Amino acid sequence: MLIASLTSAAEGDQPGEFDYYVLVMTWAPSYCQGEGRNRKDAQCSTTKPRDFTLHGLWPQHKEGWPLNCPTGKRNWVPQRVIDDMADIMPSKGLMIHEYRAHGTCSGLEPDEYFAVARELYQQVRVPPLFTAADTVDTLSPEEIERAFIEANAWLKPEMLAVKCRDGKFLDLRICFGRDLFPRDCGINEEQSRLCRASRITVPPVGPPVVTR
Repeated sequence: MLIASLTSAAEGDQPGEFDYYVLVMTWAPSYCQGEGRNRKDAQCSTTKPRDFTLHGLWPQHKEGWPLNCPTGKRNWVPQRVIDDMADIMPSKGLMIHEYRAHGTCSGLEPDEYFAVARELYQQVRVPPLFTAADTVDTLSPEEIERAFIEANAWLKPEMLAVKCRDGKFLDLRICFGRDLFPRDCGINEEQSRLCRASRITVPPVGPPVVTR
């Protein structure tokens, strides 16, 4: 793990000063039925439907979060980094935004930040319930969380939360410490803040949404 890069902290509200990370994994079928379709996002017309894509890795305070931290330089994401991440984060615009808004607050350079994001994303095993889905279903946030806990022995209920929007499953959030080990989430990920619905729609993985 890239732990050594994460141990430095600056004084005040500066890059590198935060309490923990939250890994945000988007349920691609929900995105492609809404925002992705409106944007005619290329990932939504692929012949290979996606399940969870990486939305971002967000440094968090115990309450609240840092954003757009000043680094004193141009916060540019190299094209080679964008190309390397395209398999799990299929949007150049999103990658650039995520580094500027959140990556700058990690205290890491773009290649380090996205390497950490990939490392944590790849630790998460997606339950068969989601990869094998072929019909629209409805689940409670608790059922979604329970499926991930059963598929990932290292997860506990306090370490993850479900986000919904307009009655649909939007994303899964999993918390990690600065040392990159899983940890309990803070107040930012309280389930009542992220999704108050008792049951939410989980659109199927395929067939893909055609946007052209």
